[in-house]
Amino acid sequence: MGNDREEWISKRAYELWEQAGRPDGQDGEQWAEASAEWDAGRAHKNGSAAAHWDDEEY
Repeated sequence: MGNDREEWISKRAYELWEQAGRPDGQDGEQWAEASAEWDAGRAHKNGSAAAHWDDEEY
């Protein structure tokens, strides 16, 4: 699992870096953004995302 995560984040961070115009010295920012995207995707898959509209109490 860890290898899948690292590989996905690495590829996504590279994409973000290219989209940003290949700026020098910002690799940490792209890595953090890609990592956050991975974590958000995992939370959604695990049902940890925001509550559904019908879960609210009135």
